[in-house]
Amino acid sequence: MALLNDILKWTESLPSWQRDACRRLFQKESGLIESDYDELYSLLKKEKGIEADDTLEPMPLVNEHLPTELAPGETVILAGLRDLENVNQIPNGHALSFSEDGMTVIYGGNGSGKSGYARVIKRACRARDQSEPIHPNANDPVVASMEPRGKFDVKVGGTLLEVEWSRDATPPDCLSSISVFDSKCARSYITTEQNVAYLPYGLDIVENLANQVLPRISEKLETEIKGIDVSKLPYEHLLGETEVGKAIKNLSAKSETDAITALGTLTGNDTNRIAELKATLKEQNPLAKAEETRRSAMRLKSYADKLSKPLIWVSVGAVEKLKKLAEEKVIAEDAEKAAADALRSGEELLEGTGDQAWKLLFEAARRYSTEAAYPQEIFPPSVEGDACPLCQESMPESAINRLKRFDRYIQDDVAKSADMARNMVETAKEKIETADLHIVADAALSDELKELDDSIHQIITAFQASIKTRRHAMLQCLVTNNWTDVPALVESPIARIRRLAAQQLRTYRRLVKASDQAKREEIEKELNELSARQDLSMSLKAIMELIGRMKRRSALEKCRSDLKTGSISNKSKKFATVAVTEELRKALNAEFHALGIGHIKAKLKERSSRGKMYHQLLLDLPVTRKIDEILSEGEQRAIALGAFFAELALANHSCGIVLDDPVSSLDHWRRRNVARRLVEESKKRQVVVFTHDTSFLGQLRDEIEAAAVPSSTSFLEWKDGSPGYVNEGLPWDHQGYKARINALEQAQSKLAKAWPPYPGETEITAMRHEYDRLRATLERIIQDVVFNGVVKRYRDWIKVDSLEKVVGFDHAEYEAIAKLHKRSCDVVTAHDPSSAKAAAVPTATDLGNDIVALKAIVDAVKARKKGAKT
Repeated sequence: MALLNDILKWTESLPSWQRDACRRLFQKESGLIESDYDELYSLLKKEKGIEADDTLEPMPLVNEHLPTELAPGETVILAGLRDLENVNQIPNGHALSFSEDGMTVIYGGNGSGKSGYARVIKRACRARDQSEPIHPNANDPVVASMEPRGKFDVKVGGTLLEVEWSRDATPPDCLSSISVFDSKCARSYITTEQNVAYLPYGLDIVENLANQVLPRISEKLETEIKGIDVSKLPYEHLLGETEVGKAIKNLSAKSETDAITALGTLTGNDTNRIAELKATLKEQNPLAKAEETRRSAMRLKSYADKLSKPLIWVSVGAVEKLKKLAEEKVIAEDAEKAAADALRSGEELLEGTGDQAWKLLFEAARRYSTEAAYPQEIFPPSVEGDACPLCQESMPESAINRLKRFDRYIQDDVAKSADMARNMVETAKEKIETADLHIVADAALSDELKELDDSIHQIITAFQASIKTRRHAMLQCLVTNNWTDVPALVESPIARIRRLAAQQLRTYRRLVKASDQAKREEIEKELNELSARQDLSMSLKAIMELIGRMKRRSALEKCRSDLKTGSISNKSKKFATVAVTEELRKALNAEFHALGIGHIKAKLKERSSRGKMYHQLLLDLPVTRKIDEILSEGEQRAIALGAFFAELALANHSCGIVLDDPVSSLDHWRRRNVARRLVEESKKRQVVVFTHDTSFLGQLRDEIEAAAVPSSTSFLEWKDGSPGYVNEGLPWDHQGYKARINALEQAQSKLAKAWPPYPGETEITAMRHEYDRLRATLERIIQDVVFNGVVKRYRDWIKVDSLEKVVGFDHAEYEAIAKLHKRSCDVVTAHDPSSAKAAAVPTATDLGNDIVALKAIVDAVKARKKGAKT
């Protein structure tokens, strides 16, 4: 216990995944399986930030997994296991009772439910091996998801306690003091020095962490590292004196992916630049070509300026200006109309007086009057009797006043404003109608444009049509006054043509540079950089994946520090120096002798490491390569049992122990040694044995009887479609003759109470069954009483007829046995009786008489034996 606590405290300094490994090593004493190593490897990588698995969390070894340390002299004893719920197919509510002193034997054949009870006890008592699952009855959908649970009656220091247990909860502390042995408790192994070493309980956790877990995880790590391709060979074509070449040369797990991504990401301008630079360097006569491109730039600039001129008439500003003129005209004409309405008010005048036609007439009259009729007078004439310039008749005063009113109206600002607005609209309209909106280039310029930009011609044509459509719409709006119908202009080619001009100017400058050797080298360098980036862009995805693999490999390589075994091996040696003692060696040798493997000796070995002395407990055996090549399964089991008892002998408590099938793989004579050792141990502490081995069961009974230790026996059976039914005592086939006679008497008593005058098929069948058991009891008496248990038989029957010839056997006893045996054979159904005889079965009274006769035979034989002794 102290060793386990020291180991637990030590594990707290380990990485969390190693603490999880320690828990698994403690709970799976039979050894970890591949899935354990896979999960531990995943936990290691998760801890190092390599992978994130939300479904897997480390579960370290903690106090709840270990036996509780008892106070000095404190004892824990199992009294019972009851109220089981949802444990395999065992019906709820079943119970097991345990003898508080001596030995408790629980027998169960295959499918009897023994494993279910044993697993509950192992789980509750924190047995090392927790690999066997406990599930609810999977055949019952109602309970399939329920948690197995039960109750233990436990005596702690003489006080009876009720302890509840459930599968998924931490097992009760007091139950952890019960020691459990099962078929997976062997702890022998071959050292690197080719010795067979023995590890005390718990020390194998540390040893196996260093010798099994870390090497296996290391293998997985190295396999994964080796499988990661980080070769830069496919990208050697990118190497060189460019920025890309330097980045590829220095490619590693530390490479900045953002910087390399930026290098390998080209814009449209970058791509165009590559084409321009290539064309520049390709030119044979740069200066001549430069002059040609300069002139081209000038032509393009001039053409762009030409394209801007039509916009003066159809631009958004032009539309707004025309719209404003039209709106001002409408406003002025409305004001003019209002003044005309006022002119006509109060007097009956001709329709249209004051309108534009009338005004023209009036102005014509003014000119006629001032220029011809009355050149010396102002218009209108003011002398009464003067002739009217229009009708040529003399005018009365009222007519003169009317003409004066008309003149004032004509001279008013409203009328002048309306005339001015109409003139401005007409002027604008005329200018728009006569404006030159033609923008299509001539054939030579069109070819030049097409060579530079094959889509520009279509844009120019569309823009030309858009300009004309917009002009027509503007003129229509002057008529309709609905300015929402003016369509927008399509994309203007001006900016693109100016860019082409700028491009030509840049080409001009590059060509001029290209004629200078030093500047040409600068161009070549720029092209090399851009070309390298272009090549990188085609491999960028693969290079990003390569960097990812490099980073993963680098991260995995950092895991190696967690897989060094030196410090753990040294710690194991230190623990062993404390745990491995001369007392343990002596105890082991004593146990090996008691179990019939005294030829195997334990010996202490001292070894020094870095100036310190360490102890190791070895088994004196010849070594080849594997344990199973030097030790049979039976010897390995005997060693495990011996180790269990040796460590128990050195423990500071006398708590109960539980053994599940302790003699698996042992031969007959070693089973006898184990039976004897268990009975011997039951004199010191409570011993509970689960077994399915009938031979071992018989040997246990013999040793219990010989040692006269307190005991209780029960057996498990399948009943009513379910396992786990608990019965006191032993099954019929394993009962002694006394128990069988008692059972026969009880059955006879029940039959006698209800035996009818005329028995039916049910009663006949029951009676034949009892005579079958009576015959079997008679044969057991011959084995155990007549021959006094001198021999044990393996045949399923006894030849009663041969008993007569046994030397020294009383003939009268033989006749009594033969008579009773024949009577039983006549009744049982082992042979098919003649239906013609219609022989009646014995009555319950007859059965009672035959049982009395059976007991008389036993008494007679015993009396004769007693007489022979005297």
